[in-house]
Amino acid sequence: MKQASYIAIILLFLLTYLVVFGQVADSAAINTIQQDTVSTQNNSIEHASNTDGSDDDHFSPGLFFILMFVIFVALACIGAGMALTVLVLLVLFGLVSFGIISTSIIIGLYKKSFAKGCKSFVVLAATIGSLVCCTAGCWIFNDFVHWWTVEYALLIGVASGLFAGGAVGLFVFTILQRLTAYFVQKLKLSV
Repeated sequence: MKQASYIAIILLFLLTYLVVFGQVADSAAINTIQQDTVSTQNNSIEHASNTDGSDDDHFSPGLFFILMFVIFVALACIGAGMALTVLVLLVLFGLVSFGIISTSIIIGLYKKSFAKGCKSFVVLAATIGSLVCCTAGCWIFNDFVHWWTVEYALLIGVASGLFAGGAVGLFVFTILQRLTAYFVQKLKLSV
């Protein structure tokens, strides 16, 4: 599907290129033939009578607009792809730097179970993510209501983030486990 969209974009670009530059080449050839057959006197009379600016300058605003739109869409797609790649790499870098991926692999190898490694990955990722979100949330909430000191608000955020992250991680792993079992049973795969 991705290759088909690339081919369609390339064909659209080539078609626009041929239309824009094909007209210029055809009109240049016609002008050359006309200049050979018409005398210089006729050219000077034609040039003198054509002072109102109606001379065709071989510029098509519609095709130029289409070309600019295609270039804009192509650049927007390239930019979105670059942004998505940077986001994925940053998330991967964060997971590696927190040790979530390596810890999950070690647990999976030690327990000789892919499910244990996957469970540790989901629980650790949810715990770290919830820790960051709850700590920032409590700090921002305390900044508005001024109920506690900043240190106490951060401590509450850390504690609630650890507890909520562990609970959410176990819940998400249970849902993933049941969904996997459901799809394996529906597809009748042997695992």
